[in-house]
Order: sequence, then C-alpha cells, then structure tokens
Amino acid sequence: MKQNNKTSFLSQHILSSASKAILASCLLLTGSLLAQANSTISESLLYQPHTLHNGWRKDVDALTHFTGMFCPDYISKLSRSALVPDLKELGIGCIYETENGEIKVIFRRHKKDTATTLINNFKSGYRQSHFKPLDLKTPQNEVAFRTETTMRMGRVESFTAYTAPSADYTVWASISDDLPVSELEKIRILFKKLTLRVEQEQRRN
Repeated sequence: MKQNNKTSFLSQHILSSASKAILASCLLLTGSLLAQANSTISESLLYQPHTLHNGWRKDVDALTHFTGMFCPDYISKLSRSALVPDLKELGIGCIYETENGEIKVIFRRHKKDTATTLINNFKSGYRQSHFKPLDLKTPQNEVAFRTETTMRMGRVESFTAYTAPSADYTVWASISDDLPVSELEKIRILFKKLTLRVEQEQRRN
C-alpha cells in the first residue's frame, strides 16, 4: 500500500514538473504577453508562486538588478510582492499589489524597440480570448480589457508600453470590477514616474 502511494506521489510530481516545463517552453517560444485563446488565464497567474532573486540585490527600500532596473518596496498603496522570471524575451520586473488583492501590477523592463510589438501582441491575445476592449480614451500606448477570472470574478486589465532612451518598459495592471476605472490612470502615472527614475539612474551610471 505504501509502495502504491509512493508511486502515485512520484507520478503526480513528474506530471507537475512536466507541466511547468511545458509552460516555460511556451513562454520562451512566444516571447510575448499573449493571453491564450478562450482562456481566462491572465499574466498575474503565470508566475505564482515563484520568487526569483538571480541578479537582484537588496538596497535601501528597494531591490536593484545588475542591469540598473530597480523596484521600490512600496509605491503608494502598492507593495512589491514578488519578482518575475528573468526571461530575455519578456524582460525583468516586479509584481506589486494591494493588501486586499484589488489591484495588481507587473512592471517590466524590456529590450529597446520592443514596446510596439508587445502592445500589439497584448491586443491580439486578448481579442482572441474574447475579452471586451474598453474605450478609455487613453494614449495609443495603453489598452484595456474587461476580463473574467477562473473564479468568475470580473477584472479590468490594462497594458501600457513606454519607449525610453535605454530600454522599453511595460506596465500590466489588473483591478477589481468594484473599483472605478480611474484607478488605472493613477497606476499609469505612478509607474511612468518610476520609469523616469530608472532611466535617470541609467544615465548616472
């Protein structure tokens, strides 16, 4: 009986490892933030519960990457909760969220001249997933969609891409349907300021 349980456990472990490997391979192949067609999986679910620290160091009130990218511990009411994988195709970055989970943000630094491709991939992927685009009268570098999580809870997700002198940056945000959409504007302003700070540090170095 113990042997059967052990075999079953090992099989489940192998299947779990294989699933993770397949997911990682898909991310590397796509090199984008595509939401899979007819899927409610959003970017916020892809990297949990992983926390990667390779290349990062702890500074006063922030984490800093050897490339010059840094993520403060707190940005307004958002706190940094995790790091995203250091995938060359997607870029390095950090996850921020509020304590109650109503707001979640992923801030990333990408290779130069990739912002246009990233935002086009985002639009395409979400449209294929039949998510509803929102007309927020935002700049061309920002798009937003109304989505539904696996728990059938409504969310509004936005994606903003910036082109800067040393690199490109993206901000993916997800807010609860209970919050006003104007929260997205506040997030955009906060992370645009952070982008400028990162770029200023790049020039100093």
